Amino acid sequence: MKKIYLFFIGLLICFNAQSQISQFNDSSMYGGGIRSYAKNTNCVLVATDGGIFKTTNQGQSWTNATLGFDPNSVSCRKILNIGNDFYAMSDNNSGPHIYKSTNNGSNWNQLSFTSWGPQSLGKISNTLYVMGGNNTGGYLYSSTDGNSWTQKAMLWGSSGQNGNCELLSFNQTKLYIVCNNNLYFTSDGNTIDTVKTTGLNSSNSFSDNTNNIDGDALGSLYYCRDVVYKYNFTSKSWSDISTGKIATGFQIVQYSVTDNAIFVVAMSNTLGMRLYRSTDQGSSFPEITSTGMNLPMIGNIIEVSATNFIGNWLDERILISSNGGNSWSSSNNQYIASSSANLTRSGNNLLFSRDVRGLILSNNQGVSWNTANNGIPGFSGIAYFVSEMGQVKDTLFSFCRPDPNNKKVELFKSSNNGASWVSSPIPAPYNAGEDYLFSGKCDSALFVSYYDTANSTYPLIVTFNNGSTWVKPNNTNSSTPIYLKGSKNCLFAFYAQNNNNWEDFTNVSKTNNFGASFTDINTAGLFNSNFLIKRILDNSGNKGNAMMDLNVATNKAIFAVRDRTMGNGTDRLYQFDILSTTWSEITTTGLPLNYLANSIKYVGNNVWLLATTTGLYKSTDAGANWIMTHNAASWQSGIFVNCIQMIGNKAFLGTIANGVWVADIALGILEQLKDNDLQIFPNPTSDIINIMIPDFNGKTAIVSLYSLDGREIVNNTINKNQFQLNMKNFASGSYVVVIKSNNNIYRKTIIRR
Repeated sequence: MKKIYLFFIGLLICFNAQSQISQFNDSSMYGGGIRSYAKNTNCVLVATDGGIFKTTNQGQSWTNATLGFDPNSVSCRKILNIGNDFYAMSDNNSGPHIYKSTNNGSNWNQLSFTSWGPQSLGKISNTLYVMGGNNTGGYLYSSTDGNSWTQKAMLWGSSGQNGNCELLSFNQTKLYIVCNNNLYFTSDGNTIDTVKTTGLNSSNSFSDNTNNIDGDALGSLYYCRDVVYKYNFTSKSWSDISTGKIATGFQIVQYSVTDNAIFVVAMSNTLGMRLYRSTDQGSSFPEITSTGMNLPMIGNIIEVSATNFIGNWLDERILISSNGGNSWSSSNNQYIASSSANLTRSGNNLLFSRDVRGLILSNNQGVSWNTANNGIPGFSGIAYFVSEMGQVKDTLFSFCRPDPNNKKVELFKSSNNGASWVSSPIPAPYNAGEDYLFSGKCDSALFVSYYDTANSTYPLIVTFNNGSTWVKPNNTNSSTPIYLKGSKNCLFAFYAQNNNNWEDFTNVSKTNNFGASFTDINTAGLFNSNFLIKRILDNSGNKGNAMMDLNVATNKAIFAVRDRTMGNGTDRLYQFDILSTTWSEITTTGLPLNYLANSIKYVGNNVWLLATTTGLYKSTDAGANWIMTHNAASWQSGIFVNCIQMIGNKAFLGTIANGVWVADIALGILEQLKDNDLQIFPNPTSDIINIMIPDFNGKTAIVSLYSLDGREIVNNTINKNQFQLNMKNFASGSYVVVIKSNNNIYRKTIIRR
């Protein structure tokens, strides 16, 4: 099994008498890329960027299994099993941690390492292996229980590792090691043999292509890059096993290796797509002709049993097959580990982009979500590739690609809050570049940065009239992208470090005349390689603009800063006074020790919001004192909130890998949009529906019925846990029932035939 896409996410269900968590289980948010998986006799666990999820029925339904996992990051990098016990490695910026579960993922306990730090996780049969290192070198360590460890072979010396280092396990008696730009294997942890590159194209490098290395449970090792190769351990060479077995004119764009099969997705120059499967270790690749999918782009495939498979479709929703992979379908009860990182408010609409799904919109504060791709070019009419989204005043902008193989992006805009889109091409000479991104906005100005391939620079261009004309505000061509944020009275500028998409800002300037020139305000080198201005992430998971905001009325801005002077680092808040041009650290109270800031926003009326991995906090005194806006138990520790949008008293939180959350700032109630546990039947209906409330307290409950345009058409108070609602006189279509009972809020979509 291999992942195709990165940065994908989790949906946590928490119940608390004081603080309600409510899930909006919308199909537009289903799924999330499977990074790794493990199975025992009871269940299958999958690792995603949004957490760990469990299925006990071959993927037909899922539950969250992240309780007790890394409090600083729900993202799970790798998971495996030793017998019925599971081991999982977190993907934490301060360093990965390894956790163990002895109850099928219901709880996790962190493993302790005293003299060395874990870097990767693997296994040989029933023996656990960890790649660990310290300042003396890196070694393999083995254990049968995760408590006591035995040092094995040395992997690198005190001079440090060279390149990416990773352990790969494929249910074999071999453990594979990517280290020092080479691929190795061991059967006992002591003797290490090299996997030769003989037979591979000279451009293939194991260090940069670990996702292309895979293996089955039969002892075979595979490598794929345009074609599939199989390794011969006797001759120590690779052979092409797919050429001539895939239709002429088709090129492999995806492959998955399970315990007993190889699945290959191939695409033609005319964008036709086919799915192939080999059950004889590559001797033949017959085509699967009736997959049930218009585009059979299925990857990350898991073999649950000989006939049951689980995979990700192109948009990372979960697909299941019960006939050996011959046909696939989408289940109705999926986890949500998808991104809403660029959640945007336009009017009273909420929008975010999701690759392949395109633009997702809610016009009723999250009650329902629908695609909003009217005017956006689609691939085969079902796939939309929106890479960026931005907004200036009442106009939305998006960068889109017409198909997955096209590097050329097109600019579109919407003047009706995302309901429809029209092309707004960037004119010559600014339209011949690559890697276009919205680098900032200010008043009526929208800034775009792109890579000029002819000069290897990053020009900055700006429009002041919603894309009608574009100008270059200065003659400077930066060697790195420039990001801008602030107001017309003080527009801040930040240079990325050597096109480093993973590092925070070490600089800050003030722009003059909307980018005509820049004045350095990094007083006395306050910000440097160990003291950095944090950055939010863009929709591709790369570092984006600065994590800061501005109170225009007081002329003060607050920045989230990463202090690495003492090792792994801590987060701090710094204030910049625009009038005096001075920096000062904010002495805070109410925030947890060693908190990790993820997003900060000024929402007006002297109210600041700060999203951390432990909760959402509010300050009314310029960041000095903070209080949590919700009950602590209702927050999923480790989620990454990337942006905050306000509608009335509700703060909508766009996350990197956990869907959309909403917090009622006035009431201090946090809820994650969710609709489980409410029983409604029959659904669809032509007249009467029966409703059962799961936690009725014997007092009263409020029942509301909304149309999809947000109009409340029923509002009743009831005093029992079971009741009926007559839909006979309503027009055919979809409605949303909302029930408030015992401090809980339930939502469910119902269909009137």
